[in-house]
Amino acid sequence: MQIKWNKILLIIGIALYVYGLKLAYTDFISPAFSYFGFINLHPSTLEQFVSIVFVFIPILWSNTHAYRPSRIVYWILYMMVYIPAMIVPDYVRIDNFDEIITLKYVLLFCMALLYMTGYFKLIPVYYTKMKAKVMMLLIALFSLSLWGIIVQTFGIHFNFSQVDDVYDLREAYRDQVNRVSGYAMNWQSKIVNALLLALGFVNKNKLLIFIGVFGQLFIFSITGQKSVALSSVFILVIIFCLRKSGRNFVLHFVYGITALVFLTMGLDLMMNSSEYTSLFIRRMLITPGLLLSYYFDFFSVNPQVHLSHSVLGPFFNYPYDKLPPFLIGEHYFERVGLAANANLWADGFANFGYAGIIGFTVLLVGILYVYDSISANRNFVVSAALIAMPAWSLVDTSLITSLLTHGIVIAFIINYFLKSERKVDPLYETNHRVKLGSSLE
Repeated sequence: MQIKWNKILLIIGIALYVYGLKLAYTDFISPAFSYFGFINLHPSTLEQFVSIVFVFIPILWSNTHAYRPSRIVYWILYMMVYIPAMIVPDYVRIDNFDEIITLKYVLLFCMALLYMTGYFKLIPVYYTKMKAKVMMLLIALFSLSLWGIIVQTFGIHFNFSQVDDVYDLREAYRDQVNRVSGYAMNWQSKIVNALLLALGFVNKNKLLIFIGVFGQLFIFSITGQKSVALSSVFILVIIFCLRKSGRNFVLHFVYGITALVFLTMGLDLMMNSSEYTSLFIRRMLITPGLLLSYYFDFFSVNPQVHLSHSVLGPFFNYPYDKLPPFLIGEHYFERVGLAANANLWADGFANFGYAGIIGFTVLLVGILYVYDSISANRNFVVSAALIAMPAWSLVDTSLITSLLTHGIVIAFIINYFLKSERKVDPLYETNHRVKLGSSLE
């Protein structure tokens, strides 16, 4: 009976979320940003109904618990990429019953693949023996080296006086940043600080939480990237939702994001603005769906790039004079130099079409399967927090870029070597016992 009510609550939460996104788009985002591509072509009732059907099909196989890190990634992608990809194109495309329907079927298939990862029998993992204190010392040294690179490149200063003009901060950051310092920024903000927040929560250590949040704010004061400032809240929300070993993670996560959508609209109604909906809804939730539609339209009629700008450069000639994000930025937003960075599925289509979307999803399934296996004898909250930020990066970054640049590989290394006690909810032990071979410590 509890499972039935949880499923009903999940359906209601998703319905409210979809309604909130649509309301935010039609009443706040499109009126304020139609000049920037967020137009409203007033889709028909039938077009919107078909899109909503695609939204709800994954609920048929979904439940409301998340006992593996792969399920955390699944729900992040479902809420922040899949749902926007279903509903946003309706508003910017003239015909929503052309090849875009095939794209939606492919994305639905990819969501099913991702969800199946949570049912795979985990592989036994041999853990190299290393004392937790030694690993924590190595992490501290790693973090200090990252901070050394950051300070050497950007200096020690807080630019909060310029926070209202983040574009000046971003411009200054782009002028100073190099490849090494870029890696340092990403690894510190998306992996090390997230780890500190998770460990602080698990061990009830307020100092670690303070250091993690302070580190994020310091990096934001340099980069001007609002995603960095929001990431502290994002990680803490993920950790909060993971209480009781993820038993009610899905409901907490869905209703949390839904509440954020309506809260931001309420703030903008009171202030007669679109500032908050732009920051929290347009940038984080609507744009991934919009850009997927643009990537699909462009690379359906123009040559796909086959990773010729990346790892397959020696084997293929790149057909353009700009990288894909700048192509889309110039073509659809009419701004030279605008990088329209899109999600893993948009990048997959740009490279290999539908085969690229499915191929990169299969690769992600493999990555998550190995990560789940490593996490079987690790603290679930710590494992999930480590992979949450790299997973969030998939909302606007390719999978290949996220592996190293955004820290997926680093998350694997830390999770493997950092011995942490796995605390499991008794309900999980009784009803959802993980089947896996013996893991060696």
